[in-house]
Amino acid sequence: MQEQKFDPHKSSLGGMDANTMALLCYLATAIISFIPVVKNVSWLAPLLIFFLEKESFFVRFHAMQAFALNLIGSIVGLIMLFVLTAMAVTATVNPLGVLAGAGIVGFIGLAISIIILVFSIMAMVNANKYILYKIPVVGKLSDKLIAMFSSKK
Repeated sequence: MQEQKFDPHKSSLGGMDANTMALLCYLATAIISFIPVVKNVSWLAPLLIFFLEKESFFVRFHAMQAFALNLIGSIVGLIMLFVLTAMAVTATVNPLGVLAGAGIVGFIGLAISIIILVFSIMAMVNANKYILYKIPVVGKLSDKLIAMFSSKK
């Protein structure tokens, strides 16, 4: 995995240091995810930063990566909610099986949340050092999304 180091520079958003703005892309989603209902769209915060940032590729990349990471987390969460709902509907058939299944689904959800948190922390630490850290799979997806959005201009 190659990491690219950037020279310290400013973001076009409020003249803030680019590393601080990149860090905020991940931190904003983490903070917003504690707010009920709004947490389901916490991925909008880094997407907004991506579209508002005009000069720093470093900030734009970290914003897109934070967006992709949290969007994947939201999609997985919705799938798990659907599975739990389907299991609850069938609770009259085998209540103990549903309870065991709900425990397994809950454990998988917790594991995925921890993985997302760990990768977010790793990205934040590297962003603070002006390093363009690419999360496995999500970094490549971010590159493709950036290319897609940039070609439309």
